[in-house]
Amino acid sequence: MNVSRPDLPGPGSSLPDLSGPGPLRRHALIAVLVAMAGALRVLAMAAYRPALEFSGDSYAYLRLARPLVPDPVRPAGYPLLLRALSATGRLWVVPAVQHATGVALGLAVYALMAHRGVARPVAALAAAPVLLDAYQMDIEHFVMAETLFEALVVAGVVALLWAPRPSLWACGFAGGCLALASLVRTVGVALGMLALVYILVRRFGWSRSVAFTGVLAVPLIGYASWFHSAHGTYALTGGDTYWLYGRVAPIADCARLDLTAQARQLCSPHPPRERPGPNYYVWNHNSPRFTISVPDGEKEAVLADFAHQVIRHQPVDYTRMVTGEVAHYFTPGRWVGPRDWYVGTWQFPADPVPAYWHNNAPLMTFNGGRVARAVAPGPAAFLRAYQRYGFTPGPALGAMAVLGVAAVSRRRPKKPRPWPSRRRKPRGSAVGLCDADRHAEDRRIRADCALLVTAGMALLVIPSTTVCFDYRYLLPTLVLFPPAAALALRAIAHDRDASPTPPLLPAVAPSQR
Repeated sequence: MNVSRPDLPGPGSSLPDLSGPGPLRRHALIAVLVAMAGALRVLAMAAYRPALEFSGDSYAYLRLARPLVPDPVRPAGYPLLLRALSATGRLWVVPAVQHATGVALGLAVYALMAHRGVARPVAALAAAPVLLDAYQMDIEHFVMAETLFEALVVAGVVALLWAPRPSLWACGFAGGCLALASLVRTVGVALGMLALVYILVRRFGWSRSVAFTGVLAVPLIGYASWFHSAHGTYALTGGDTYWLYGRVAPIADCARLDLTAQARQLCSPHPPRERPGPNYYVWNHNSPRFTISVPDGEKEAVLADFAHQVIRHQPVDYTRMVTGEVAHYFTPGRWVGPRDWYVGTWQFPADPVPAYWHNNAPLMTFNGGRVARAVAPGPAAFLRAYQRYGFTPGPALGAMAVLGVAAVSRRRPKKPRPWPSRRRKPRGSAVGLCDADRHAEDRRIRADCALLVTAGMALLVIPSTTVCFDYRYLLPTLVLFPPAAALALRAIAHDRDASPTPPLLPAVAPSQR
């Protein structure tokens, strides 16, 4: 009598193949990195309760979240998130959500790179900066807009780079994400323009271009109209002239400028080497911006004329200042000069810290009240020790950007290898593709690297030209330069696989020698 066993295969069946590596082994490195990232973020939640706040921007964001009106200086994208989170009544929810977002950013970068055929260890390393950088974790713990901005940028980039030809919906989704990013930080408008150029260069078709452009433009136009109803001008924010004046005031040589009597009041009596940084001229009440005797309705025009004259008549000085600050981001360590914003603001604080760092004042709650910050000494000391070394070095980011540029400008192989590879084809590899497919993949990688590198550089150059040097402006590059470098390495492997090699000689039997 035959007795069937449910745990054994029946006739004609086969045992499952258990020889290959399981999911945990295949993704072991990213699993370790995510576990480390999660543990460090849990420590941050325990170390500084309920959150960290920058007493300038954080207070303004929390105030704006209650009536939700367009602010003259800051767009309302981040206050909209705070308004949603305020339903919990718990301020600690803000850093908790942002820390979870930080881990999700690393997973999104890894998923995109692995999907694009990048070797899994390289894909995991591309996600490591945003997962493990202590300055990234610190900004996630702040009631600040940077984490939301990064999330929207990554969502838009993933939508565009996931498929060889993104769908109509993916293009619309990318446009919406970058529009929202622009309402969190207005520098996102530049990223939207770069993404549009990418879509046109890739020739996705007019329908996809229109979908992206339409979904990008509609929220921005709507917000500009809302801003106009409150402030009388169509814009996303105001105060650009104040920032630009503060940017050029430290280098202004009024002897070389053709200034009106009103604008000449903005000149500093001190030599350029003795002048303070841009933030003094924007915010300090002793700044000429506040002491100038000009009617309020005319002040903005006078500030704009002064700033534009400095840029026109001192292009070398202005260019030297901007390029020097952009290069500063790629230098070793974390250090600042006398005109830069304080790096201590973006480090896990010890008590006490200088008041001018703006990160040690009592915390503001959702309802406008104040609460003292509680610090757990052990976890806080560990995080401060970790932050001394646990960040992405500037030269490493520079090398990643250079790798991305090299992928764009490298010379294309003249012809594919005519003989099939005997190596195992990696997932997503171009090995075995026909000539047309291989060149299409080559063009795709070039365009992707160009988008990632130019977007990252825009996020450094634009603040350097208009605001000041501040290490928080470096953080979004952690989700742009590493993927560019990973795709560049993928392109190098693509070139190697496509290069011709001599055919294998047939084996000769001993009797034939």
